[in-house]
Amino acid sequence: MKPNSSSQLVVVRRAASTTGLLFVLLLLVAFTASNYSSLNTDRLIHVPPPNKAAASSHVLATTAGSAACDVARGEWVPDPAAPYYTNETCPFIDSRQDCMKYGKPELESILRWRWQPHGCDLPRFDPAAFLRLVRHKSMAFVGDSVARNHMQSLMCLLSKVEHPQEIQPRDCIHCTRSYHYRDHNFTATVFWAPFLVRWNLTRAGALQFMDPHNVFLDEADPEWIPGVPGYDYVVLNGAKWFTRPVVLHERGRVVGCSDCGGDPNATYVPPHRAVRASFRTALRALRDLPGFRGRVVVRTVAPPHYEGGKWYDGGNCLRTRPVRSDEAALPETEAAFHAAQVEEFRAAASEAEAGRFVLLDVSDMMQMRGDGHPGQYGHWPHEKVGFGIDCVHWCLPGPIDAWSELLLHLLTN
Repeated sequence: MKPNSSSQLVVVRRAASTTGLLFVLLLLVAFTASNYSSLNTDRLIHVPPPNKAAASSHVLATTAGSAACDVARGEWVPDPAAPYYTNETCPFIDSRQDCMKYGKPELESILRWRWQPHGCDLPRFDPAAFLRLVRHKSMAFVGDSVARNHMQSLMCLLSKVEHPQEIQPRDCIHCTRSYHYRDHNFTATVFWAPFLVRWNLTRAGALQFMDPHNVFLDEADPEWIPGVPGYDYVVLNGAKWFTRPVVLHERGRVVGCSDCGGDPNATYVPPHRAVRASFRTALRALRDLPGFRGRVVVRTVAPPHYEGGKWYDGGNCLRTRPVRSDEAALPETEAAFHAAQVEEFRAAASEAEAGRFVLLDVSDMMQMRGDGHPGQYGHWPHEKVGFGIDCVHWCLPGPIDAWSELLLHLLTN
């Protein structure tokens, strides 16, 4: 790192083993050498605002007969058959998203909806068909805690057919965890990568959830990139962590921050520009990664729904039913995240083999589901937890289960 103010920052993230580190360094040097000139400070700081017409359009995901079917656009319609599992039938629900356990009000009406795209039918999730599709294969979920939320939802839906065994069980939240379906020889893994690119905490003794992070926008993350060549599918997401205090690095030096702590001399970089750079780096790394021939699924941002304040000052999510598409619009921050993700997806897809990159666009559909979060019902009232009112993650069972319907539909069409 060049001598500057960032030289005092202390790296406190876990070091890799010597053998693993040598492999990672060789891999990342090769990747950086081929992409270094196109990932630079000017493109990050001065990237032009997204074309609104392009940003608002969706990739036509499939066809239904002769008519194009965009599964990202539609309505939530009543579904008396839902939910398809409960907290008694699925043992993989994170306690903090167990809205049944903690008595979320009017939960029955919240759960009895399914996603109906405009102009076409989306088949109900078929767990047996999904497991046939992924027999002898593997799927990695890479991103923040909503990636884990997504994988747990999928495992709950699959539990009607088979329960997996965790590989080397670990009692941790923010870590890599893998599950194996023996009868179908299918492995599902979640990689903790909240920024998608390399990162670490800025000081010794810092708390991962609250304290500032160093984020290296042009460096692939050695915590997950070396592990994915063996996977057949990689489901990628990430955005919200860029709204936290972060120090942004590029080309070996500090280029700005997204939450600068009131420092008048700091260079502010809007979070969506950092998201754009991180997706660019991650998608190029996957495209060019030696030995990786899997399919990449880019899942767009799932908006939170705090009303009346933020998560730390009284905000809550008290709605009890979906809204219609004409009543919902993405907030400015999430709209900018969505535009950055879609445009970087398109850029990567245009340079890769046809069908290798797939867009799982859930932003609009989830903006309609402010009712689907745990809120204060992810713990008992007397319990003191750091994230007391959760309007970011999703109840299980809940509207996030529709993501697996979309995923199966996209991968089979």
